[in-house]
Amino acid sequence: MMKSLAFLVFSLYQAVYIHGYISPSYRSKTTLFVSVSAGDSVSAFASAAASSSASSDLSWDWQKVTDDVFKTDKRPVILFDGVCNLCNGGVNFALDHDKQGAFRFVSLQSKIGKSLLVRSGRAPGDMSSIVLCTHDGKAYFQSDAILRIAQGLDALALKGFGSLGLVTPRILRDGFYELVAENRYRFGETDSCRMDWDGEFDDRFIPDPED
Repeated sequence: MMKSLAFLVFSLYQAVYIHGYISPSYRSKTTLFVSVSAGDSVSAFASAAASSSASSDLSWDWQKVTDDVFKTDKRPVILFDGVCNLCNGGVNFALDHDKQGAFRFVSLQSKIGKSLLVRSGRAPGDMSSIVLCTHDGKAYFQSDAILRIAQGLDALALKGFGSLGLVTPRILRDGFYELVAENRYRFGETDSCRMDWDGEFDDRFIPDPED
């Protein structure tokens, strides 16, 4: 149970830490793409109009990129900030507690990450939240994403904690976000992404397509 609590606290810290770097004016621009609260899931139908607008910022065919991501592998994809210590720590935790390989990972800064953001109805440069994308076009943000990830990990305690968290009022989760945001600088930043040197997780990290 202590590990599950640590995971939730760590991941919520991650989401707010990233969120804290986005100015209010920038957030007001990026949140116009989808008229739902940050934690709600967004279906492909709900984000279609938003995607057409956001895609103008990309120089590649984002639809083909996202289609290829799920063409032969239906596992959900976690979008994380590849240049912050907390994000990389959260990815490490998920890898350690996902021996079955239920989730795949891609950085928000990558071509695939930006394409999946557009697919989810967000601006391609929106780094304000962790995102969980599924093959059927749904996307989950912030605490909803974290708790659904917890449900998919190995430990029963994590699964139960994720389920319990999802029935917790979102206003409480958002309050916790703000509490953590006040201490977001304690864990620092990094200028490099996680590297899988030994190839153990080759099928867990999605490489960008070649130009």
